[in-house]
Amino acid sequence: MFTEKKTKSTLSKALALGMVATSVSFGAQTATADAAKIENTNTTSTYKTQISKTGIVTAYALNIRKGPSTSYERIGSLAEGQKVTVTSTASNGWYKIKTSSGKVGYVSPKYLKVSTTEADKDDKDDNENTHKGTYVVKTYTKISKVGRVSVSSLNLRTGPSTSYSKKGSLHKGYVVGIVKQYSNGWYEVKLKGGKKGCVDGSYLKITSGTSSDLKNGSSSSTGKEDNNDGTVSSSRVQAVINMVKRQVGKPYVYGAAGPNSFDCSGLTYYCYKNAAGITLNRSSAAQASNGRYVSKSELKPGDLIFFNSGTNRIRHVGMYVGNGQFIHAPSPGKSVKYENLYSSYYVKGYVTARRIIG
Repeated sequence: MFTEKKTKSTLSKALALGMVATSVSFGAQTATADAAKIENTNTTSTYKTQISKTGIVTAYALNIRKGPSTSYERIGSLAEGQKVTVTSTASNGWYKIKTSSGKVGYVSPKYLKVSTTEADKDDKDDNENTHKGTYVVKTYTKISKVGRVSVSSLNLRTGPSTSYSKKGSLHKGYVVGIVKQYSNGWYEVKLKGGKKGCVDGSYLKITSGTSSDLKNGSSSSTGKEDNNDGTVSSSRVQAVINMVKRQVGKPYVYGAAGPNSFDCSGLTYYCYKNAAGITLNRSSAAQASNGRYVSKSELKPGDLIFFNSGTNRIRHVGMYVGNGQFIHAPSPGKSVKYENLYSSYYVKGYVTARRIIG
């Protein structure tokens, strides 16, 4: 249910009342605005308030199923700490949920901590974010940080994930203003001409700056945003794949993250950090919250794949390299090697997959 409110306030008054942070709702998504970053001293805003339910996964790996019981087919999984939107509750207590990537399914209530939150909408310009999902975001009313595009072509999208439609692409060297920072690593940015959109923060170099620092891209392009169906260069993914292939034959050592030995998550951590400049979480279970979910049928080289090793927890990770093969650091006494993803052992233990780039 929505209620209309109209307020006129100053930041100094808000701070005097102890209002350090406010909630923001855009479309069906919720966010947290950092009031300390809002530099405008006088604002007038019209906003709506809605009640939404957010669920946080409390198990290492929680299955998503087609229906509200374990008798239904598993269609995915969630890692510990992952947030979802709860849309309804079945008669047996199971929750119908929607993930930030748009996947809809059912999960057991035993492993989901649900809370009701109130979210306020205070930015009428964000009417393009229509997908449901939950993000944490810092909002900057005045530009204080800028980002420089570090790849040849970076997609500008209507919302903070690849599930949103593209508005255009930005060339290498393009400098954009940072408007919002999302918890999934994406940013809402402002272009030199005033247009806004969202980009993957993995491809921005963030520095301090103001609106006067905004500029167009490299001289090798027109320097203007375009509407081509451009994609982020795949060179970083290929660099990661080449890196992991070079580690084949090196020994497994528990707790090691290269360059001469690895455990399973140390191998993936090392390759993404050194080949693509991306720092993953350090354990296999924690890495299952990096990147975005992809189904087994959608696997591409460079994706991380996770296994439960005969337990109810994620205990192992490897990197898919194509043609049904993945590379991993198996266990003590063994070395980094290729493995068949579709062998009976790994079919049984497969839990989920995550795409780190793209």
